[in-house]
Amino acid sequence: MDLQHDAGVALWRQIVEALEAEIRGGSFRPGDRFLTEAEIAGRFGVHRHTARRTVAELTQRGLVRVVRGHGSFVEDALISYPVGKRTSFSANLAQQKREPGHRIIERREIDAPAEVVTLLGLKSKSRVFMLETVGEANGVPISVSTNFFPAARFPGLLDRYAHELSITKVMKHFGVFDFRRRQTKVMSELPSASDARLLRQLRTRPVLVTQSVDVDADGVPINCKRVRFAGERVQLVFDFDDQR
Repeated sequence: MDLQHDAGVALWRQIVEALEAEIRGGSFRPGDRFLTEAEIAGRFGVHRHTARRTVAELTQRGLVRVVRGHGSFVEDALISYPVGKRTSFSANLAQQKREPGHRIIERREIDAPAEVVTLLGLKSKSRVFMLETVGEANGVPISVSTNFFPAARFPGLLDRYAHELSITKVMKHFGVFDFRRRQTKVMSELPSASDARLLRQLRTRPVLVTQSVDVDADGVPINCKRVRFAGERVQLVFDFDDQR
């Protein structure tokens, strides 16, 4: 690859795009030892600090994993995310031997938007808790989720979630020991500037979007949410034999 020094694009970014294309194209297999900083610098004719910036960016994108004292290795870039009757973010990642993580971006009580009123079967002007989080796999962001819960039914939910960082545990606290997915809609769109920043991806790369409603054992809606997945890191898998 010939780098374009007058293209208005940083050299490290050009190298990142080239190496990402090679990784996604199969030139490197998951688990393979990746190029060292010296090898990158020699191959592209750049300074060592440019190569270091390249590796750092590939690591942020979830394509490369740096093991101190051992070098860099290619990650399994695509996460298979099962969508079933009882979908759990943490359980899905744990089954693939990935460390799940959650970060709270925003949490507050608001008047329910019209669409949320319909999805949760609420009266107009009902209050809901809005919770926005980033979901991570091995420290790499893979999703941004916006959740809505009926405030009257779950008083104190936001503080409880900040302590537990698990919707399943929070639901158990309120006596909801089992809930299931009633519906899931899937679409693709370009991310907002905020979502692109949180997912560490370009705005020109699509995200997978799921809109869903969860209900309790009596079929009463307890949560509706809109999740934006990094399209190049996640594939959604629908299991119609799911008996969980």
